This record gives sequence, structure tokens and C-alpha cells, in this order.
Amino acid sequence: MKDRVSGALESYLEQIADLQKEYGAVRTSDLADRMGCKRSSVTSALQRLSEKGLINYQSYRPVTLTSEGEKTIAALSRYHRILADFLENILAFPEEFAQQEACRLEHRVSQCTIERMQVYCEFINQINGLNGSSACAGFKNFMQKAKQKTG
Repeated sequence: MKDRVSGALESYLEQIADLQKEYGAVRTSDLADRMGCKRSSVTSALQRLSEKGLINYQSYRPVTLTSEGEKTIAALSRYHRILADFLENILAFPEEFAQQEACRLEHRVSQCTIERMQVYCEFINQINGLNGSSACAGFKNFMQKAKQKTG
């Protein structure tokens, strides 16, 4: 994702991908319902996504992702997986919170940060494999003790 679009447009793109999986192609009205906004707002977003080459869009026709749009969705999914893994397995957040937070962060974090987080997760996994104990489990225990101290 060299030239990222705004978080809002990425959200439209994700919904388009979901609807396309479900129905094959996406109608503007379905997207407006899913996004909870007016059709005019959807049309504006679709025009911008089309200008960026991420979707196939013509007025009054179903919308589909382009191959570039599919690559962008794949990158966003990867960002989400790495963030959720980091939040849950490194920072010891509960799974549900980690998933929700990953959804919020995936649209804001840089590729450089994501790459570093992934390398760090791999490093921690390698350490855990070498000494048979879990540094993450140790951190979770530390967090529990800290919570008990603060009340």
C-alpha cells in the first residue's frame, strides 16, 4: 500500500470487499445501508476510490474491486492480523479488545511500524521457543500483579 487512502475510504473498501464476497458485486444502496450513510456520500467515496484505481465504478452499475483494490484489502487484512497478534499476545489485551483496537489502528499505522511489530512478534516467538517459557505469559502475570496493587 504505497499510496494509502484515508481511513474512511479504506473502510468503504473493506465493506465493498465484504459485500462483493457475499453478493458478487456491490450496489450503492447496499453499501449505503452497510455504512449507515446517504447514497450521495457513498457515490462521492466510490468516485474517489475509482480515481485511485481501487474499484470498478460507473453510475447505476454494480461496483467491484480492481486487482489493486484486492491488494489493498489483503494489506489491510495483514495489518489487522499483525496488530491483533501484537495487542493480544505481546501486550496481553483480551482477544475481543485486541480485535476491536486492531480495526481502529489498521487505518492509521504506517507500514514501517507494522513491519517492526511483525519482526518483534517473530523475535518474541523465537525467544519463547528457545527457552521453553513464555515471555508473554510472564508479562501477563506482571500485568495481573500490577492490577492487584492498584486496586
